[in-house]
Amino acid sequence: MTHPIRLLLGLICFWIIGVTATAQATPLAEQVSTARADVDTLSQRLETQRRTARDEQAALRAERAELKRQVRLEQIRRDTLAQLRAERSKEMDVQEGRVSDSIAPIRRAIESAKTYLVETLPFKYQERLRRLTKLESDLAVTHPDPARVLTSLWRFIEEEEAMAGEIGLAHQVVELDGKRILVDVARIGMALMYIKLPNGDVAWAKRHKTQWRFERIEGVEPRLTVTTVFDALETNKILGPKTLLIPGALPTKAASGAE
Repeated sequence: MTHPIRLLLGLICFWIIGVTATAQATPLAEQVSTARADVDTLSQRLETQRRTARDEQAALRAERAELKRQVRLEQIRRDTLAQLRAERSKEMDVQEGRVSDSIAPIRRAIESAKTYLVETLPFKYQERLRRLTKLESDLAVTHPDPARVLTSLWRFIEEEEAMAGEIGLAHQVVELDGKRILVDVARIGMALMYIKLPNGDVAWAKRHKTQWRFERIEGVEPRLTVTTVFDALETNKILGPKTLLIPGALPTKAASGAE
């Protein structure tokens, strides 16, 4: 009897020990499982952070590449603008040189035209002179336009040439006997210039050395000749032969200068 009882007691002790070991192992397994879950969670988070970091680095590299591209484009634009500026500056220097070279002969041409005015009939002299003075002023500005001035000068010359073939009436203020008077003007081209005063008297422009003067016309026949010219122009009967009074046909009777 004693031996079976001891065996039973031993089995009971082993069971108790096994139950105790199992009870102690259960919390450890749970801890290991929990730890594994935490490790997996951390691993997933770490992988997520790595992907995020890789994406951010890729975005930064792309942004850096774009910035470099823009910098290169700006450098190209800057170099292109600098080259264009240099070329434009060179062209402007060449153009200014050409302008300077062309201004001198145009000024000489204007001076020649002014000399021509002094020598021709004093028909609206101041008005014609002002046009030439304006052209001189246009050449004196900081950035003159010689082509435009030359075109205006050429137009002036053409008009002067046209005046040489015109016959007609006009009005003009002249200085006669020390007075400024608005008179009627009968002009035969640029060869003869008669004037008729408001009181019916007549006069003409005569050149004395380097000056033009207006002189009254005395004598019945000379006055009749000039009056007939005015009448023909006023009635549009200028066609056909006409008797004209020319310089040297009368004795000199000086008066005042013309405007």
